[in-house]
Amino acid sequence: MQLDALVVHYHEIGLKGRNRNFFENTLTRNLKRALRGTGYARVRQGFGRVMIDLGPDSLPDEAAERASRVFGVAYVGLGVRVQPELERIAEVALGLMGSAPFESFAVRARRTYSAFPMTSNQINIEIGQRVVDQLQGKVDLSDPDATLTIEMFGSTGIVFRDRRPGPGGLPAGVSGRMLALLSGGIDSPVSAWRMARRGAEIELVHFHGRPFTDPSSIRQATELAEVFTRYHLRTALHLIPLGDVQREIVTHSPADLRVVLYRRAMMRIAAELAKQRDAKAIVTGDALGQVASQTIENITTVDAAQDDVPVLRPLIGMDKQEIVDLAKHIGTYEISTRRYQDCCVLFEPKSPATRANPHIAEAGEADLDMDALVGKALAGIETTTLEHPPPTTT
Repeated sequence: MQLDALVVHYHEIGLKGRNRNFFENTLTRNLKRALRGTGYARVRQGFGRVMIDLGPDSLPDEAAERASRVFGVAYVGLGVRVQPELERIAEVALGLMGSAPFESFAVRARRTYSAFPMTSNQINIEIGQRVVDQLQGKVDLSDPDATLTIEMFGSTGIVFRDRRPGPGGLPAGVSGRMLALLSGGIDSPVSAWRMARRGAEIELVHFHGRPFTDPSSIRQATELAEVFTRYHLRTALHLIPLGDVQREIVTHSPADLRVVLYRRAMMRIAAELAKQRDAKAIVTGDALGQVASQTIENITTVDAAQDDVPVLRPLIGMDKQEIVDLAKHIGTYEISTRRYQDCCVLFEPKSPATRANPHIAEAGEADLDMDALVGKALAGIETTTLEHPPPTTT
């Protein structure tokens, strides 16, 4: 049976009151971007859902997979469009249920502003009985092997068995632009993903240690950015050289403060870039107490390096296993666990400070021209834009 339609449902967007149209329009625009190259024919809003008609040469499975990664989507149903006629609904229902084996099943019907004469419960009973009679299925409404969904809205409907969960949240772009600091490790891509799920338009910032490190962290950050862009759809990646800044810190500052001062320098550079990019916040992957540099004292000292741009830490109260589980879920974990040369461990002291305070840090920076170092780092920035799918896809 030819699958020719997707139905996209959302939850949180539906609670937005007078701003709801803005959120729905952004979600629809993002879905169109995500579906480029899949052969979709039309995307339209209505009745608390987004309907997507697929063309005769479309890629239904690919379209459903892409739609299910778009932020704001609660779930996606891949199925067949139907007219409000019982026999046609039954024909499609039996075809879908017969496409793969099952022992137990449930029918879930919903009517929204539909003129179809049967109630949802009547549809459930009628179609369920036909499945029992013709396919020998057993009804199980609590934990079925297969669930057939029938949605009737307006003058049309969709029947589907294939339902895929989405990430939920809000459409990327509705909460303003933010810069997310991206290392090559596990935490920072998860942090960026969590903020994008709250509607942020994320630009990724990666600091590398070249010329004192190899390009491995750049490669790793780029791969992580590519995975992130499967959800975010279009992402600016800023690559910023930190090596010269670190050399000056090593030369002129106490050894035990190096890591804290590296991070303070990153914060200043990110804040200046945020002003240039009209970004409203900086996002980091810090989780309280996870490593020596992430004590509350060190975090406070790093934040004190600048006070122009708010700093958000969406992982601050999560434990490592929670972060790892989410990294596996979104597809970044395998990349993040590869070895790479992290600029933060460049010239790392044997005993880094774990309880630094702003006054000590400022004293450690006394012989550094931080404004000049920030300017030099930003002068070496390289920015690329990633898109998923690529714009050349037809």
